[in-house]
Amino acid sequence: MDETTSAYIAGFLDGDGSIMLQIKPRSDVRYGFRITSTICLYQDSSHAGELHWIRNQLDTGYVSQRNDGMSELRLDGHERVANVLQQLKPYIRFKRDQVEWMLEALAKLDAAQTPNEFLGVCLLADKIAEANYTSRRKNTASSVEKEFRDKGWLSP
Repeated sequence: MDETTSAYIAGFLDGDGSIMLQIKPRSDVRYGFRITSTICLYQDSSHAGELHWIRNQLDTGYVSQRNDGMSELRLDGHERVANVLQQLKPYIRFKRDQVEWMLEALAKLDAAQTPNEFLGVCLLADKIAEANYTSRRKNTASSVEKEFRDKGWLSP
């Protein structure tokens, strides 16, 4: 992807996008929680064609229409998200902190071998969510920490 296209998509993400690192309970994984990484770009459905163009430029993700008249381009998966953010990082302005935290979290997640290291990733998820003004989160670093303490995985 050329520089101009990368800069355009970065600006779109800065204005009409979200970077999300979510903590989801899941019984079949090591610590009882799964971390998901997502980039979403939003646009009125009458302009969904532009989201398809961005999807084609990135060569990943999918576009869907929501019930509220909006469409979104969604990119899921740690490797995909990391690759796209690395491409766009030089051009990101408003969401620079979220990009840095996401890339740090994904690197730490791959290396997390202990409950404390996993909890460190959850703390970065909280930072990203706070920067996104998210208020309805059930699973936070605090709830994960409580769960880990209840299981005796962390020292008091």
